[in-house]
Amino acid sequence: MKNRGRLMKVISRFFLAFLSSVFLFAFLILLTLRLTLFSENYIAKQAAKADYYSELTEEINRQIENSALGSNIPEGVLNQSIKQELVKTDVNAYFKAMYNTGTKYTISNEKEIHDTVSKAIIEYMKEKNIQITPESEQAVTKLSDNAVTIYKGYIELPFLVSYGRKVMNYKSTLVVFMGVCGVLWVLLSFSLYSSLRGYFHRLLRYWSYIWTGSGLMMLVVPAIILMQGFLKKLGIQSKAMYDFIQTYLSSFLWLFIMIGILSIVAGVVCGILSESKRKELFSA
Repeated sequence: MKNRGRLMKVISRFFLAFLSSVFLFAFLILLTLRLTLFSENYIAKQAAKADYYSELTEEINRQIENSALGSNIPEGVLNQSIKQELVKTDVNAYFKAMYNTGTKYTISNEKEIHDTVSKAIIEYMKEKNIQITPESEQAVTKLSDNAVTIYKGYIELPFLVSYGRKVMNYKSTLVVFMGVCGVLWVLLSFSLYSSLRGYFHRLLRYWSYIWTGSGLMMLVVPAIILMQGFLKKLGIQSKAMYDFIQTYLSSFLWLFIMIGILSIVAGVVCGILSESKRKELFSA
């Protein structure tokens, strides 16, 4: 009976440790999500890291230039129609609208785009001594309007707004669950400490198992995804968007890995401290 009672205590302790590991793992996942998917600043940082503003500006100018080729406007005339600063301003404003439900997004300076394209075409016509007629002015206006439409098409991506709005609907829920998981982990740690008769070095040993186990769970799946190269198989035609999404998801997975590594390090430290405390206790 005595051995059976001892076995039940050991099983109950491991069960508490298992539950503690699960809630710690859940807390770390929710924390990572809060720092990434639910962060407006994070997506802007990844856009800058992926050189998204520069690449997107280049793509927009190329598309505007190509759209005018059929109207006998040669390459080089409209290749600098859109400035990177304007793209950055509008993209960041778009990100803000994604994460703030009450914020409406509008192009910051639609008239500037229209006027810049019109001016470039008119200057080209003057340089080539092409007569400016009411018909040609109408054609220029049409090309300028088309340039604005192209610009909007590259900046305004409906699926991103939909994604952002849906994500933010769960922000408060995520914070609540994160708090619940954290509190439960603390309570389970106290329960485990009580079952260990107040031996802190034993609690540290169990914490070593808990933190290491949670860290491994955080690390394994993202590492497999990155090593298998799944992100490189994304079917996105736009190079700017492809690089941006790949950078965003890669950084997201790497953050999981880094937090997993930190958790494992914490587990190792707890293990070392446990052994040190045990030696101090029994050598006294």
